[in-house]
Amino acid sequence: MKKGQRHLVECHCVLPIYKNAKPTVYHKFVVYSNFNKNEKIIGKYVNCNNCGITHFVHELCRSDIKIGKEDISSVRSINDIAINLEDSLKNILKEYNCLIDVYEEVEDVFENEFFPNSVILKREIIDEDYHLKILNIQNKNKFKITSEVFETVLIKGGELWVIL
Repeated sequence: MKKGQRHLVECHCVLPIYKNAKPTVYHKFVVYSNFNKNEKIIGKYVNCNNCGITHFVHELCRSDIKIGKEDISSVRSINDIAINLEDSLKNILKEYNCLIDVYEEVEDVFENEFFPNSVILKREIIDEDYHLKILNIQNKNKFKITSEVFETVLIKGGELWVIL
């Protein structure tokens, strides 16, 4: 089985900053999806981190909005995942204000022993430099946090390219 993947899902809500933008800029949020043995996404329900509407994620970057279902409590939460993690990992993820997709990725790495592995905790673009804070996981008992800076960021055709 291969490690899951973080990807964006588009909602129908609009952040206040884009309220009057033309064309409409819909909110996108990150989800973490696992794959089955045939390398297809395992479908799951998630709540939008802005408006709370429920989505059924069934493909990379694709979901179906479940109209009339907001903030359903049966989807996994950070607290549901955190009980499976060691205190030191929980403290790191909490300190970096990680969202549920990061918790799910860390859980997947440890649960399936995908060692060694790296999980991006934070991404920021500062003066065209791409700054990453990375959790490097060697095994169940050995991990550390590193920072990486990529000096050139190029946006080409709407896509972000990092030049090393």
